[in-house]
Amino acid sequence: MKAEPDSKTSRTARSQCPSERDLQIWAEVKGEFLDWGYTGLVGRFQAAGHRLIGRWAETCVDKMVLEIGCGYGHHLQYGRSDYLRYIGLDIEHAFPRTLRERFPGLRVVNGDAYALPFRDQSVDCVLSVYCLEHLRRLPDCLEEIRRVLKPTGELLVGLPAEGGFLYGIGRRLTSQRYIERRYGIDYSAIVHWEHWNTCPKVIKEISHKFSIRRLQYLPLLVPTIHFNVVVALEAFPKTV
Repeated sequence: MKAEPDSKTSRTARSQCPSERDLQIWAEVKGEFLDWGYTGLVGRFQAAGHRLIGRWAETCVDKMVLEIGCGYGHHLQYGRSDYLRYIGLDIEHAFPRTLRERFPGLRVVNGDAYALPFRDQSVDCVLSVYCLEHLRRLPDCLEEIRRVLKPTGELLVGLPAEGGFLYGIGRRLTSQRYIERRYGIDYSAIVHWEHWNTCPKVIKEISHKFSIRRLQYLPLLVPTIHFNVVVALEAFPKTV
């Protein structure tokens, strides 16, 4: 699910391709890691992004809200859970199943971000938190988001400050250390394999199709990715 910033062949040439063994282990433990990411210091920063997006979504709680990349429902846990017409979408089969167990009665769809199963201009708000950096065909996803959003709809996005100095240091000291010690895999290679877009690239791609109303950087609020770990943005479809 990503906007090919470069081909997989060229990425592999940069010697960032994980081994088949590491990919197999990662597939088995990724779900556990998602929950671990909301514990301790890492969890405080991750939750802060959800809380900010939740505050911005205040005007949408009684409208049609679509979350792309809903995962295990961490936004509902740490952002807000009072959306009256919420739909969660994820391509991973295990995620919607677990999400339904954690939030019974919730409407969840196993679907593709490149072919959203919704009518044109049928959604009031699209949320996506810590997901768009993974999408290999990011422009295709953004075009789909623009298609399903109403002309007055809004896009709310939370991003890790991928490509920033502080974020890189923090990852090495927290998640990379944890994964490599616990599972014995090359987490740096996994990250390069899965994270196709840096934070600035995602913002740039969004700006092609949407008008960005506000950007906020956490925790220091200084407008640079290098001294923050999370970036949140609010945007609206550009008129054609």
